[in-house]
Amino acid sequence: MTLAGLAGSAGLASAQEARSLLLSRADSRMQSGAASLVPTLRGRWLYADHRLVVGRVQDVRVSQDGNTLIAVVARRRWLGGGAIGIPVPSLSQVDNDLTVSGTSRTIRAMPAL
Repeated sequence: MTLAGLAGSAGLASAQEARSLLLSRADSRMQSGAASLVPTLRGRWLYADHRLVVGRVQDVRVSQDGNTLIAVVARRRWLGGGAIGIPVPSLSQVDNDLTVSGTSRTIRAMPAL
């Protein structure tokens, strides 16, 4: 390997280390964000359009891609049962209720986790 090749590979390793440090910091922020929302959201009922009771929030996690916080909701049995993941940014609070936009059909169509 030439001297230029060695210098280039050293620069690449340094860039990868810096990138992994940034990614680990971002992951740490997302994890702490999820942990800070758990006390606020866990145990709350989630409603959809027309006061449809979707289920109860069980947990808040980071999505697999690491870019979004996901509310894990225990879906009511008649809506398909099982736990579903709903992105936290799509949740809103109306009066004192935690809500998401959707109908019984869209809630049933959500894949279980």
